Amino acid sequence: MMKKVVLSNDHEGNRFLFKGGIYMKVRGMKERIVVGLVWEGTYQEASRGDIHQIIEAAKTRMDEIKYKTNESELIGISIHDRRGGFIHYVGWEVDSCEEIPHGMTSNVLPEGMYLISRHKQEKKMETTYEEIKQAIQDKKLTPLKPEEVDAYDPLPIKVELHSLETVLKGEKEFEIHIPVIK
Repeated sequence: MMKKVVLSNDHEGNRFLFKGGIYMKVRGMKERIVVGLVWEGTYQEASRGDIHQIIEAAKTRMDEIKYKTNESELIGISIHDRRGGFIHYVGWEVDSCEEIPHGMTSNVLPEGMYLISRHKQEKKMETTYEEIKQAIQDKKLTPLKPEEVDAYDPLPIKVELHSLETVLKGEKEFEIHIPVIK
């Protein structure tokens, strides 16, 4: 099953310094296809670590995914489409998804503009996302909300790029991409 969302093709890009010395940028990105596993649950389940199980399962099955563009980069996509919970995809970007392994799915990150930032371990995740939300408002951008998704979070789609080597092992920092429109 492939999910796809269409965005504008505006490829304006710029980097800016946000409050507290955090660098963020807005740039155009090409369409990306991610193949992997999916988890659905509540915020409470996520906070107790239930997502870690799906990340470990994806890592165990990564050799089943063909045409990976970067084996060392694990991608997590959260879609906040329900009250009190969300869907989380864990996988790898691929050049082609002609063959999707049994029990896995594909998800298309649309071509368009993304606000890009980094989360550092010494900061609470909620703080990082609050800063991103504020930066989006300050730049007069709007987070992408696909028509078919009822959004229950101010940032309905969150994309996180993790190092495969350090995810779940005291990762120092990782990159966050938020699809936005003007």
